Parts: sequence; C-alpha cells; structure tokens
Amino acid sequence: MISVGFIGLGLMGKPMATRLLKAGYRLIVHNRSPKPVEELAALGALPASSPREVAERSEFVITMLPDNPDVRTVIAGSSGVIEGVRKGMVVIDMSTISPYLVQELHRMLADRGVDFLDAPVSGSTMAAEAGTLTIMVGGRYEAYERALPLFRAMGDKIFYMGDSGMGAFTKLCNQIAVSLNLLATCEALLLAKKVGLDQQKVVEVISTGAGSSWQLTTLGPKMIKRDFRPGFKVQHLRKDLRIVRDIAEQLGLPLLGTNLVAELVRALDQKGHGTDGTQSLITLLEELAGLE
Repeated sequence: MISVGFIGLGLMGKPMATRLLKAGYRLIVHNRSPKPVEELAALGALPASSPREVAERSEFVITMLPDNPDVRTVIAGSSGVIEGVRKGMVVIDMSTISPYLVQELHRMLADRGVDFLDAPVSGSTMAAEAGTLTIMVGGRYEAYERALPLFRAMGDKIFYMGDSGMGAFTKLCNQIAVSLNLLATCEALLLAKKVGLDQQKVVEVISTGAGSSWQLTTLGPKMIKRDFRPGFKVQHLRKDLRIVRDIAEQLGLPLLGTNLVAELVRALDQKGHGTDGTQSLITLLEELAGLE
C-alpha cells in the first residue's frame, strides 16, 4: 500500500485527502488544528505530530495551505517536510502560491534528491468532494507520471504544464479570468436589478451565449438568493490576486482589470466578508450603487 502524507486539511484539503483515503492509499495527515485530523483518523487515516513526521512515514507528501509563508514554513522550516524526506520521494504542493517560491523550494528539495511538483487546483469544495477538480502541474515529467494516480483520485481534468512553476503560473492565469468573470456577473445582475428585470431569467439568457461563464451560471443564482456560504472564500481570492499583482509588477504587465477587482475584493474583506464566498462581491457593488 502506497503511503501518502497530506498536510493542510482546510476547506479544500480535507475533501481532497478524503478522496485519497477512499482510493485506498495509506494516508498520514497533519494539520494546525486537530479537529479535521481526528475526523480523518476516524475514517482510517494516521495522524502525525509534525510535517517532518509526515515525510518520514510517506512516499509522497502533499501540502494544501493558505499562503506563501505557510508553505515555506511547512516544507522548509523547523520540523518541516524537508527534514524528513528521503531520496526518490515526491513532494507536491497543491496550494496557490508564488511560482518563484515554487522554484525556490524545487531547488532546495532537488539538492536532497527529491522531486517537487506544483499542482494547484481549480474547482469548488463540491468538486473536491466529487473528485472533479482541475489540476495543473509543473515539475519534472517523470515525477508527474509517478504522481498521476494520486491526481486522478482528486481530479478528472489533469494537465501537465511544463517545468517547475508552470502549474503555479497557470493557476494565476486562471485567477485572472475568475476575478474578471466574477465582476462581470455582479455588474450584469446589478443592471438587471436596477431596471426591474427578473435576474434569474437574465442568468438563463446570458448562459446560452457568448457571455456565459462558470461564475455566472454557478455564482449568479447564489447572488440572487443571497447565499454567501463559501465555496471559495473572499480572503483566499484576495491573497491570490495579491500574488498575481506581485508577479505582474515584476514582469511589467499592466493588468488593469485584475487590479480593479483586487481593490474591490480588498475592500470587501475589510468590510467583514473575508470568510464569505466570493459571490458576496455583489453586496459591495450594490452598496456603491445605493441598492439593497
């Protein structure tokens, strides 16, 4: 039985880890808070006291964490994954982090004979539970082939994007499209509301043509119903767009639309919506327009 370590059992990480457990892998888990570890242990996972212990007991290690500092600490910090790895292992980060951090960690682990894959995901918590995530992977192709059965347990659309960091860069491209489609959905529904249209019918009409998007068809109805439960939290999109803007600054790219959405999401977070779903952006635009 192949041993897989999983670190980071949050909104996305826990259902992803559960998929691996149900696929028959021997799962070793660690998380900052104990409750999800206890819940997975009840299903047959094996708890570990530190990232280092996870690595010592695993052939593959997967991390799914909130931000750059978390990934750096868990992988390269004191009692981190790097202290427990062995030559020939594969470490996979599935978080959304800076591609430059990915490349730095790749070099650190390569010095120890360990492959590092960046494999961020796209999809909601429902997709994580169903095993239908999109997974975009960067790193050595041979390591990708070894990890492919694990990816297939968690996603059904898996793409090898190239060398180290290319998966992370692809995810940032995805988040640009996500953020602009989110804003477009909000603005379309705002106009519909202002003039008295049936917003649900507007969603149905637009979804049949060139203006359709996942944000419109999935989050549009939630905006109409005032359902702001998170599939993807505002604070996480704020973090992702911060990374996009940092990368764009270094590359000299004028991402005007992305910068606008980033500022709106920042304001939404500061107004107390950080743990709400990103569809709550409609409330900020309604406030600016004087609509309820």
